[in-house]
Amino acid sequence: MPILGVICRLEILMADFAKGSNRVLYHLVIIAAYAMSAIVVGRQLPAYIPEIDPMTGYWVAGCLFLLCTLVHEFVMRRVERLQIDKELRNIRRDLSSAEMGLEKLDVAMTHLTGEDENMDGFAEEMKMLRKLMRQLSKEMKTGKIGNSPMSHEPEVKRPTLVATPPPSIEEMDEHRRAEILEIVRSGLQENRVDLYLQPIVRLPQRRTRFYEAFSRIRGPEGELITPKQYLAIAEDAGLVGTIDNLLLIRCVQLIRRVRQKTHDMGFFVNVSARTLRDAAFFNQFVEFLDRNSDLKQNLILEFAQEDIDNASEQLKEGLGMLSEMGFVFSMDQVIRLDMNFQELAKSNFKYLKVSASDLMPGAHTLPMDIHPDDLHEALARAEIELIASQVEDEDTVISLLDADIGFGQGYLFGAPKPPQAG
Repeated sequence: MPILGVICRLEILMADFAKGSNRVLYHLVIIAAYAMSAIVVGRQLPAYIPEIDPMTGYWVAGCLFLLCTLVHEFVMRRVERLQIDKELRNIRRDLSSAEMGLEKLDVAMTHLTGEDENMDGFAEEMKMLRKLMRQLSKEMKTGKIGNSPMSHEPEVKRPTLVATPPPSIEEMDEHRRAEILEIVRSGLQENRVDLYLQPIVRLPQRRTRFYEAFSRIRGPEGELITPKQYLAIAEDAGLVGTIDNLLLIRCVQLIRRVRQKTHDMGFFVNVSARTLRDAAFFNQFVEFLDRNSDLKQNLILEFAQEDIDNASEQLKEGLGMLSEMGFVFSMDQVIRLDMNFQELAKSNFKYLKVSASDLMPGAHTLPMDIHPDDLHEALARAEIELIASQVEDEDTVISLLDADIGFGQGYLFGAPKPPQAG
C-alpha cells in the first residue's frame, strides 16, 4: 500500500534525524508521525473500501497506530540492546588492556622496589640529577665555569670511542673548540649525555666479565662528540665534574637493572682528577656513592696513572674516603710499571690496565723494577688483575695468552655501544 511506503520513509527520515538529536524528541516525532499516518488511513479507508463505514475505519486506524508503535518499540529495544552489547565489548577490551598495563606496571614497580633497586634510590638519583643541573645552570649564569681560556697543552689521553680517531684538540682551531664547548654546555644543560659500554672479556674464553662506561655528548642536531674531542676543553671550562657525575648516575641506574639478572657483572667508570679536586662536585660524587654503597661490588672507579702520580693531599684524602666506603679502583693509561704493587693494592687498586702492545712477549717497553716475565706473578701476589687494553687483532690475543694475561679489552672484542634496553 502507498501509505505503508510513506510510513517506512518517515521511519528512515526520523532515524537519520535522531543521529544528532535528542532521543526523546526522536520518539515523540515518530509517535506523532504514526498517529498522523493512522488518522490518514482512518479517513481514507472508507473511500477505498466502500463496505467499511467511517467508525470501522477509525478502529482500523487505532489498531494500525498501536501496531506501528509496538513495532517501533521492538525495533528500538533491539537497537539499544545491540548498542549495549557493543559498549560492553568495548569496556571488556579496555578493561583487558588496563589489566595488562597494570601487570606491566606491577612488574616495573617490583623491579624498582626490590631489595637493591628501590624507589628511594631512584628518587635520590633524580634528586641529584636535578641538583647538578641547577648548580650547572647557576654557575654558568654567574660565569664561574665555562669562561676560562682554552689550554694548548697536550690532551690527556682517554679511550677513543670511534674506530677513526677524531681530530685532537691541538688540531682544532679556536672556532671549532668554541663549537665543541657550546655543544658540551648545551648537552649538559639539556641532559644529552649518553652512556656507552665497551666489553672487557676473560681470556681465552672471551666471555664478557666487565664493561667500561664511556660518555658521549649529543649536539642539537644529533651529532656525537667523544671524550678525545671534548675532555681537555671540558676540563679547562670546569665542566668535567658534571660529566663524571652524570656518567656515574647513568651507570648506577644501569647496574640496578643488570642486578635483576646477575650480580657478577662489573662496570668501570672513569673519574677525572679534576672531579676529586672540585670540592662541590666531589662532595656530590661521594654523597651519591655513599647512598649506593650496596653496589660497590659492581662499580669500579678508574683513574689515570698520571693523576695518581701527581695526586695532591686533597686527592689522596678523597681516594682514602672512597676506599673506606668499600669501593675498589682501577689504574689505566699506564705508562710505567716501576711501582710498588703491594702499596698500590693497599690503596684498594685491584685492576691495572696496560696497552696490549706493551705486554707482548719480548716487547716490554715500559719502565719496571722487575723482569717482565715476573710481572704476572708480582701482580698476583698483590691480588691485582692485569687487563690488556687496545686489543685490535687475533695475533695480539695469541701473544697475550702466551704472556698469561687474563683479561682483554679492545675493538676486537667489541666497540662501545649504548646499553641494550631491558
